[in-house]
Amino acid sequence: MELVKELGADEVIDYTKQNFEEELTDYDFVLDTLGGDIQEKSYKILKSGGELASVAAPPEEEKANEHGVKAFFVWLEPKGEQLKQIANQMKEGNLKVIIGHRFPLTEQGIQDAHELSETHHAKGKIVINVE
Repeated sequence: MELVKELGADEVIDYTKQNFEEELTDYDFVLDTLGGDIQEKSYKILKSGGELASVAAPPEEEKANEHGVKAFFVWLEPKGEQLKQIANQMKEGNLKVIIGHRFPLTEQGIQDAHELSETHHAKGKIVINVE
C-alpha cells in the first residue's frame, strides 16, 4: 500500500480488509488486470456509460449491457511507434517503471521468476537479466 501511495494514488484500498466494490462508485474507467471475480465486481463501480478494459480476459458483452457500460479486451501488440511514445513518457518523467525483482537467465532463475509471478504479489516488474 505504501508503494501505491508513493506513486501518487488518491485512494488506496486494502483488498484483504475492504471490498472495493462497496467502497467505490461512479467511476468512468476500470482497467482490469486480473479477470474473474474482480472483473465481475468492477462493473458495479462504473457509472452509466463508463468503460471497462481488461488485459486479463475478454469481458462478456451481456454483462456490460446489463450495467450500461462499454467493455473490451485489450491485446497488446508492441509496435515501434508505441514503444517510442512510452520511452518519451519515461524520459519526461510521466511514466515511472518499478523493477521489483531481477533474476538471472538460468533454469533456476526462470523457475524463481515464474514462482514469484504466480503469487500475484510481486511489486514492480520481474526482470530476467541476460548476461
